[in-house]
Amino acid sequence: MTGLLESDASESLLHTSQEHLINREEPIPLDTLRLSKQPSIVDQKAYQRVNECDTLGCEAAADEDLKCAPSPQPLPSTKKRWITGLLLCALGVALALLAHVILTVKLAAKAASGGYGWGSSSAVVYEGTCHQANQIATGLHILVNIIVLTLTATSSYCNQILAAPSRARIDIAHAQRVWVSIGSSSFTNVWYAPFWRKTLWLLILGTSLPVQMIYNSFIYVSINANDFGAVVAPMAFGNNHTDLSNFDVPSNFHHVVGMDASSLYDDLISGKLEKMSNATCMEAYSGAYQTARSTVVFLSPDLSSNLTAWSCSAGLNSGGDLYTGSAYEGTELACAMNEYKGNYTIWSPTSDIDGFQVHDCFSRPVTPTCELGCSLPIGLVVMGCIALKLICMLITALERRSEILLTVGDALKSFLTCPDPYTANNCLMARVNKGQPKELLRFNDYPWVSIFSRAAPFRLGQSPTPQPKRIGTVRQRWSAALPRRLFAFLMFFKFALLVMAGLALGYNTSIFGIGQPADLNSDGMSSWEQKLTSLYHTQFYPLGYMGFMATVLAVNVPQAVITIIYAVYNNTLTRMLLAAEYNDFGVERKPLRVSFPTGEQRSTYYLSIPYRYSVPFVVLSTLAHWLASEALSFVQIIPRDVQGNLDHSRALHGVGASSVGLRTMVIPWLIIVVVVLILMFRKFKSAAMPIAMNCSAAISAACHPPPDDIDAAEKPVMWGQTDMEIPSLRTFLGSGAADIETRCSRTTFTSKDVVEPSPKFLYY
Repeated sequence: MTGLLESDASESLLHTSQEHLINREEPIPLDTLRLSKQPSIVDQKAYQRVNECDTLGCEAAADEDLKCAPSPQPLPSTKKRWITGLLLCALGVALALLAHVILTVKLAAKAASGGYGWGSSSAVVYEGTCHQANQIATGLHILVNIIVLTLTATSSYCNQILAAPSRARIDIAHAQRVWVSIGSSSFTNVWYAPFWRKTLWLLILGTSLPVQMIYNSFIYVSINANDFGAVVAPMAFGNNHTDLSNFDVPSNFHHVVGMDASSLYDDLISGKLEKMSNATCMEAYSGAYQTARSTVVFLSPDLSSNLTAWSCSAGLNSGGDLYTGSAYEGTELACAMNEYKGNYTIWSPTSDIDGFQVHDCFSRPVTPTCELGCSLPIGLVVMGCIALKLICMLITALERRSEILLTVGDALKSFLTCPDPYTANNCLMARVNKGQPKELLRFNDYPWVSIFSRAAPFRLGQSPTPQPKRIGTVRQRWSAALPRRLFAFLMFFKFALLVMAGLALGYNTSIFGIGQPADLNSDGMSSWEQKLTSLYHTQFYPLGYMGFMATVLAVNVPQAVITIIYAVYNNTLTRMLLAAEYNDFGVERKPLRVSFPTGEQRSTYYLSIPYRYSVPFVVLSTLAHWLASEALSFVQIIPRDVQGNLDHSRALHGVGASSVGLRTMVIPWLIIVVVVLILMFRKFKSAAMPIAMNCSAAISAACHPPPDDIDAAEKPVMWGQTDMEIPSLRTFLGSGAADIETRCSRTTFTSKDVVEPSPKFLYY
């Protein structure tokens, strides 16, 4: 773009009066100021080379051309020191892949050795008591969540490296009045990156989503529900030495009940059938599925010689709703009973049998059995995602960029070592006042735009004109560091979490909108399992109209939602804490916190969040993921017929919902919401220091130390007013600036002495 020549500008620009300049708090319009000479750029060819390059090495070569003059005390080389952290992440992903492969092979071997084998999509790796199956599943789910946490942390770090700009890229952007993000997750940097880096970033992010969506269902527990025979017999059937030849036994009795009448009688007399009160019997057999009981015998005084029997089994109708069927077309959920009034009446499913008054109830207790299943497709998908993620990280390690700015501390170090001429003369630049595109229509204020903006960037052929401003006098809150869109997202998720909490505390089973749920029997389970574990003491929502993988995805939707909420809140914390640490330099002198410390510098935190915030946040979010997997889980029910054989053809799958688990799931996020709200109302320590947030231009504008401040980045620094000489305003304002120069000064980061800025001064 054609730049303005200084001589042409001098003839057309107006002068500004002393009074007008003193009373202005906003930037000075460009058309009232003279222009200074264009600063010398190290190598304009280097800018063009980086702007056009799209290979692994060309940006690194240009980066070497953009280095400042060496300091009197040479600094240790930091070339590609970032690769150490990247390789550690790759090692973590490799270990996660190895753990997953070993787990999959072990489960496959267990299935083969147990004689179960692999089905079309899954294998049974254990069959036994539900308590043992649940313990194994819990242990494996903990391992799965550790793997997911490892993948999430390493992917976040690697994507931060891919998105982090190099100093060469920042110089190119600043030459076009475009700012980029530093130290926080932002699509702006990805948008600005070369195609190959965008591709790697998207692949690393994309391979994380399937893992979080389906990995928790890699291991699942199938409950074995018992079909059972219901028998109504005369009172004499419960007496010793009863002659069964006097009873009229149906011809299909063995088929319906699973044993002949004489064997059932022997078991009843020998005490193998438990006598239960009417109320207890009704409660035990009122659920849709029986896991702890089978045959039930009702003794009725209304019968004299006939034995009436029918079988109760569970299944799905064409619409996916539950029903309990029988050999006689019964359709009541509680097949064995219909109503209870003191003594209760059993209504058989057949239309030609009247109700019978029940005197005694005998039930056969059985040990609940479960199967531990492993999904082969899920295992292969997860294995492929982890392997692809590892390959992307290794490719990332091949790039040759020598200086990337991962944190705000890295940016301060770079700009103090080599100040950016394109941000000179605007020391109080803040992200909130860096200019908006619409201001071009009113006055040319050298607006800065994000690379993500649709506004076309433009290149200037001269240095920026001084834009004197006054300091702020009111301490702002931490929430001022949040962009409007992020703040809107934050408020939305806070409202959504509060709604979820209200629904969970109220726990209306109709909130899922997927049909009538069925209670799963909790007999024989521990109090811990009954209260929290999703497979016991739960509501079961059948999804018979959906396939296996579709059900798995539906069940794990909360995992994806939690991941999105985690990203939003992590970005929120990062931005506020970055701004707070940056603002602290306005009230205290301290060394920079950088990724690769030298001199008196301090080592940075993992990425940007202090450990006192990041550790509890990661623990709470991991706990939320685990609680979500327990509150809403994939459940499969495999019926066992009256002969005791498993019938996989009638297997049901759906969502298991734990009422206590749903209530517990929102607790970690409510804690995070409350903490973030409290932090948003905290105030910054310095009122004078501009809020730079993650804006490269604002950070750069605050880093123009005095010429004699050698190696300032290696020493403790502080932001404040310096006594350094600044360009005379007469150059820009003419004679109107005669008496104002004593009231202008400059603020900067420096290792020299500073004083607190005053509202009486203008700063540029």
